[in-house]
Amino acid sequence: MLKKIAIVVSSMLLGGCLGSAIGWLAGRTIWFLAAELPNRNLSPEQFDMATCGLNLSIGMLTFLILMPVGFGLGVGAGGWFGMSQVSEEAEMVEGEC
Repeated sequence: MLKKIAIVVSSMLLGGCLGSAIGWLAGRTIWFLAAELPNRNLSPEQFDMATCGLNLSIGMLTFLILMPVGFGLGVGAGGWFGMSQVSEEAEMVEGEC
């Protein structure tokens, strides 16, 4: 029983970490496409002036929406995967008896 719980919990934690990483990557991609790519030829001072509003808004989008949503979806997917592994393992054990 403890092994089944460990499989489910570990797959949920791994799914949450991977989901958060995907959320961060999505935010970083938005930042690159919206701020860095169009302003790549500006000096550092002009770049700071041009992206002043985008800096905070994309950061908030990433850390308050994208990463938590990715974490939640990853935990859900990890839980589903872990439960399917546990049920497959249980079917294999029942077939051997």
